[in-house]
Amino acid sequence: MLEHLLWLYLGFPPFLHVVNMNRNAIFALVVVTLAVLGVTGVAYSSPVAPIGTTDAQNTLSVVGNAELSVQPDTVKVVMGASVLDVSVQTATTTAATKINDAIDAIKALGIPESQIETISYSINAEYRWVKDEQVLVGYRVIHTLQVTYNGTDLGKTAGNIIDACVSNGLNYIGGVYFTVSDATLSTLQSQALELAVSNAQSKANTIARALNVNIVGVQHVSESYYSPQPLYNLRSALGEGMSTNILPGAVTVSASVSVTFYIQ
Repeated sequence: MLEHLLWLYLGFPPFLHVVNMNRNAIFALVVVTLAVLGVTGVAYSSPVAPIGTTDAQNTLSVVGNAELSVQPDTVKVVMGASVLDVSVQTATTTAATKINDAIDAIKALGIPESQIETISYSINAEYRWVKDEQVLVGYRVIHTLQVTYNGTDLGKTAGNIIDACVSNGLNYIGGVYFTVSDATLSTLQSQALELAVSNAQSKANTIARALNVNIVGVQHVSESYYSPQPLYNLRSALGEGMSTNILPGAVTVSASVSVTFYIQ
């Protein structure tokens, strides 16, 4: 029975086992055949990666910076009317009158109404504590305008806007901001970005030479911008009865890039 099974495994008809072969020869043939098949099976097995190998590449990370400064071509003045009254109707009417008078005065300076806009409006009840209880004082109405001017004599014009607003009852100032137009800002950002990239490349080359390695590619890049606006807080000047004089400062645009290089 065993002989029949072995011959079937080897692919031979069982009746051929009688031809000049004894049982020992059959067993030896089977052992040799199985050994050959086993070796053949190992030879065709999937390759295994050597332990400890990795595809990771060495990298070098640097940050490049650049800064450009220009004179502003735009000024924004933020002012408003803050009115408190026991009657909300009186408070709103008084604030509206002050704002309308201020707008007429600003337009008289040659600034079109399209450059004047309301940026906030609020009505809030105000209370105070009297003998451990809150008592309504009145209603606070705050109406805030932003005036934008593009042209020459930015500082002088900003001062004239403030004086006109104060003369017509505005008693709240959010600030004076000197900046540049959107087109100018976009150009400055592009120029600053190019300089920041050059700065990053220069730093990377210096470090690579010191480490005796070569830069072979870029893995990652990210950028950021910062454009602070010079702010002039003039709350202390309100009501002093003097002409307001403002000297604009330079507008600075900063760019930063973070670059990770492949090295070898």
